[in-house]
Amino acid sequence: MSGKIYVRFWGVRGSIATPGKDTVKYGGNTSCVEVRCGNEIIILDAGTGIRELGNKLLMEKPQHINILFSHFHYDHIEGFPFFSPIFNRNFSVTLIGKPKLEGTLEQLFGTQLMFPYFPLALKELDADIAFHEVDRENFIRRGGISIRLEHLNHPGGCIGYRIEYRGKSFVYATDTEHSDQLDVSLLKLASHADVLVYDSNFTDDEYAGKVGTSRSGWGHSTWTHGVKIARTAKVKKLILFHHDPSHDDRFIDELEKEARKEFRESYAAFEGLEIAI
Repeated sequence: MSGKIYVRFWGVRGSIATPGKDTVKYGGNTSCVEVRCGNEIIILDAGTGIRELGNKLLMEKPQHINILFSHFHYDHIEGFPFFSPIFNRNFSVTLIGKPKLEGTLEQLFGTQLMFPYFPLALKELDADIAFHEVDRENFIRRGGISIRLEHLNHPGGCIGYRIEYRGKSFVYATDTEHSDQLDVSLLKLASHADVLVYDSNFTDDEYAGKVGTSRSGWGHSTWTHGVKIARTAKVKKLILFHHDPSHDDRFIDELEKEARKEFRESYAAFEGLEIAI
């Protein structure tokens, strides 16, 4: 994959893991996406999908791993304590994200890995764990890779990432809510991207409360708004992501069909989906 961005989806579900016979096709694990640019490994979020990714990485030679966090709601971090490389002293892992309130990233993960929530403390992990705290203006550059950040619209905040490598671009914009106007920051982030991963948690009817209660203010968006962003930003491929726990395989099949009527290069994310850019 030299010279390309390689992407694999390990968890595509939102809010809570949903294993079972009705979610076999798209998967029930929560958010986790593997991105490789040359020799650099970047993981986006550490939902339950990161467990299987970790097992795969243990079969490779020891290496450095970067984990970028969009935010710290539990469906995006709950897999971290079960990520096998953190228990192997031959690996090093850098956790990257924006700390919340007055705490640091180290304090945040120290709280996750503590009694009575977990049997081991952060300081007892075998891997070399480092922390990189970012803010809105940050660019991350390493090994010919450029990563740009923008704030998204989600309760407590969320970060969208644009990864660029050798003229190719991949954008990860999960957990964001639309408004009547297109988000200028998101349009900038997604401009002419080869791939845009977008929060498509709800249908329009669900969001408006025509099915159940209104979801306005919950911090999530719809596939129809993802299409608007993709068209306006001139995105090449749109990936519908962060599937609602109530959406089974049949539901997502229909959602994908409807999206393709509006934007031909629309695809519903599923566990195991691989993209070479």
